[in-house]
Amino acid sequence: MADKNVEIVEGLVVRAPANGRRTYSETAKRALVQISLRPGVSVAGLALAHGINANLLRRWITQYGPEAKSDNGTNSGASLLPVSTSAAATSRVAASTDCYIEIGFMGTTIRVRGAVDIRALSVVLDCLAQRA
Repeated sequence: MADKNVEIVEGLVVRAPANGRRTYSETAKRALVQISLRPGVSVAGLALAHGINANLLRRWITQYGPEAKSDNGTNSGASLLPVSTSAAATSRVAASTDCYIEIGFMGTTIRVRGAVDIRALSVVLDCLAQRA
């Protein structure tokens, strides 16, 4: 049953030919997407109230929502941040004694602290795997 509090967008269907393939107004599609992004709004309920399939409304959300690509092909809602690493930062993390690896084995927790030689750890894990 459709929710009584759903805002109805007028003028959604522009054309409804006999073959059943309706044409929808882009303005109305965008208005539905904006309504669907509000907190507490059910996409399925909104679609049902407007007589459309929920999957169609979800496609419109992807197409016209805040994460949609703009006309020039870039994502208008998100931006990437630069990330850089330095040898000093890497060595600080590796040398820190606060870092550790926990391995659960046969009801026991094995905790390896500090910098670990990857080859030695690989040998230990192989030996534990053979005992399991």
